[in-house]
Amino acid sequence: MSPLFVFQLRRVGRNRQFLFFTVLLPALFTVFFTKVFAGTPGGGPALAAATMVSMMAYGAIGAALGATVRLSFDRASGWLRQLRVTPVPQTSVVAVDVAVGMLLTLPPLVVVALTGRFVNGVRLAPGEWAALVGVLWLGSAVFVALGLLLGWALETKAAGGAIGIVGTVLAALGGLWVPVELFPSGLRAVAHGLPSYWYAEAGRAAAGGQLPSVAAAGALVAFAAVFAALAVLVARRRPLTAVAG
Repeated sequence: MSPLFVFQLRRVGRNRQFLFFTVLLPALFTVFFTKVFAGTPGGGPALAAATMVSMMAYGAIGAALGATVRLSFDRASGWLRQLRVTPVPQTSVVAVDVAVGMLLTLPPLVVVALTGRFVNGVRLAPGEWAALVGVLWLGSAVFVALGLLLGWALETKAAGGAIGIVGTVLAALGGLWVPVELFPSGLRAVAHGLPSYWYAEAGRAAAGGQLPSVAAAGALVAFAAVFAALAVLVARRRPLTAVAG
């Protein structure tokens, strides 16, 4: 295992705020939303399962963005410039950031799934649990790419606020907090244009024992490709060794 990978993983993992907002908070929301809407029409096991999937997606999005947008802080501190004088290739630095971002999406996925199962009584077949976590873990690559794009494109002060703003927009308008079916028609169209909507849709399909729809899979692949291409373009214009002023 790469020493740089271990260092970066421990560095992010020691951040208590990161762990609270990406792991504990989505688990608490899972219980809160399920209990609040338990007595409403459509409540019960179906609501508990749908809420669990949405909060798994919410936590994974926050983890992916939080783990990768810190590139802006690394540029400002001179850390990336310091890495440049070591034998570590720049491609390895980027690969480590991607790997760390992907790995750190697993804790919220697993913790929220356990909360859904043992607190809210969500029952899925073993294969459905595995498929649900696997699909959402693979789909989180979209938001890792988005985080890299933001980390390279924004300065330190802007990047800190961007995590909250982008995460909130993706969750609120993507139907992770309130079902899209309750949106006005105009907002439903907006939701369908966001990667968070298709991400949760892929998770719900997996939880139901089905493969993600062609539309969901295609949308996620397209978003990932666009974000990654833009990240590469920005990185070439703003090298990893740049130091923010």
